[in-house]
Amino acid sequence: MLHDKLFLALLGASSAHADASRTEFARLGLTEAQPKILYILNRTSGIVQKELAELCNIRPSTLTVMLARMENQDYIYKEVCYVSGKKRAYKIHLTEKGKEKAEQLEHIIDKLEDKGFEGFTEEEKYILLNLLGRIEENMHKSL
Repeated sequence: MLHDKLFLALLGASSAHADASRTEFARLGLTEAQPKILYILNRTSGIVQKELAELCNIRPSTLTVMLARMENQDYIYKEVCYVSGKKRAYKIHLTEKGKEKAEQLEHIIDKLEDKGFEGFTEEEKYILLNLLGRIEENMHKSL
């Protein structure tokens, strides 16, 4: 579908992707927020909770609630650590069950990528991802 405004194009693509993702993630028994956390932890296990909140672009207090649920589901565990100024913090790690769930998630993400990029060349994929990254950077700048 061709849109004449960026906001319509982004909303349309985002909505379609979110609908497909939500359905697939629900089949794994994941809430909407858990896939991003599992994906990040699968690549950076042992990340400090504050850094994880920044990567997820959510408030630390919101992440605390989400992590408590994931800990109850045996997807993650917390390790006490000390950061600058000898402040106590938590490093977040995946459990074995969490690693298995993250691997299932990776498979779904790959399928969604294939579906979304169907008919695209490798160059077109690169260009699109680059352009979206530039849009994101521009939007973070003040008006």
